[in-house]
Order: sequence, then C-alpha cells, then structure tokens
Amino acid sequence: MSPSTSISLAGFFTTGLDPTDYDLPHPRIDFPVILIIRQALLRAFQILRANDFPLATAKEDEVTTALANVIENKLRMAGGVPGFDRHTFDKVIRHAATTTSDGTRIKKEPDLQFSLKTDDGARIVSTQFALFVEAKPVDDTHPSGSDYCDEGLQRFIDGIYAWAMQDVMMLAYARDGRTIDRHLIPAMKDAPRPTRLATVSYPTQIVPSVDEHAEPLHVSTHARRIPLADDQVLEGQLWVYHSWHSAE
Repeated sequence: MSPSTSISLAGFFTTGLDPTDYDLPHPRIDFPVILIIRQALLRAFQILRANDFPLATAKEDEVTTALANVIENKLRMAGGVPGFDRHTFDKVIRHAATTTSDGTRIKKEPDLQFSLKTDDGARIVSTQFALFVEAKPVDDTHPSGSDYCDEGLQRFIDGIYAWAMQDVMMLAYARDGRTIDRHLIPAMKDAPRPTRLATVSYPTQIVPSVDEHAEPLHVSTHARRIPLADDQVLEGQLWVYHSWHSAE
C-alpha cells in the first residue's frame, strides 16, 4: 500500500471514519437531561443510605460500583426517577473502555457513562455520545487538588475522556467536611492549576440543593484544545458539572 493511501490506525481507533464525517464537538447535552441524571444520582445515594451501605468507609470503586448497579438495575430498568428510564437513556456503563482523542490509548475507563439516545442520521460518534462521569472521594487522604483536579478533572481537559462532548460531570464522595466553596475552588485557583485546567470560570451554583446530603449543583467552564488523529485539533469550551454528595 502506497503512503498516499495508507490507513491511520489512530483515526480508526478513535472513530472508525474520517473526523469530517462527524459534527465535532457534538451538540451540548440539554440541561433538563443533566438534571434528570443528577436526580438519578441523588436517588441512588438515598437508596444506598436506606440499605446501610457504608459510604463513610467504602473505597472509591466500591461506592461507584454500588451506585452504578442501583442506577442501572433499579432506576433505569425499573423506574423511580421521572424521565430516567430505558426509553430515554441507553445503558449506564461502569468502566467502559473508551479511546483517547488522538487514538493512542484505547482502553481508558471513565467511572460512569450515561449513554444518550439520538435521532437517526445524527452525525455523532455513538461510542462517545454520553454524559461521562468521573468520580472521586474527597477527604483528608484524597485532597481536592491532587485527586479530584489532577487525577480526575484533568482527564476531561486533556481529551482522555469525553473528547467529543461539551458537557461532563465530576462526582465527589465528600467526607471530613469537604465542600466546593472551601476546598475545591481554592484548589482550582492554586497555581499552576488555572493554566493546566484552562479555567474560564470557577464552579458556580446553578441549581439549589433539594437533598440535605448533597451540595447544590455547580458548573465550571474550561477551554480545550485537544489533539485528534492525523494532526487535527479540536477546540472549544467544556462545561463541567460538579455533583458533590456527602459520604459521611
């Protein structure tokens, strides 16, 4: 095969087709959909507490796995949250293997993936069309800066997860009195994170809390310039929803 007709493996693993065959980035997720997912998370935490799940001592993977099972098996399949059902949402996946924006890593695994249904003919990468959620404990041993920001939020900024999307979610299992105002925002403002996270605006409350065990939903915005296959670059703004839940 001549060089002019060679196939880019990176491009193949990223989309399976040329990037010009898609609308990139994909359209924003409607805000009511974000609120439905937020309600599903709140309800799942309520169910775990009612069943005495040890939120205060369980490890990150244990909490996330329990949440995923409740959300998929009890809520999406059986109902319980208005608008969150199998007719509206595809399967909720835990640790689904996904591909980085440039196709160089093909087994990255975001914590939760709320797959979204689309209309026929939508110019989207179906494996990437979802609300991707990265979950992190935030406590004395898991700081807001090094764990939540550097090991979680940074993956969205770098295009490791959700590179085709404009909306993502960070999920916190908050312990030891950790809050967004007193811990997350100062950590995000601590140099060099404003540059690394390409922060445009810091977390701002957009929805009041309806649950005593959860903070109000916040959103921050970030600029992204992420590499695609074949030396192409995708630029745009990223909206990050911060959903913090007490795990004490």
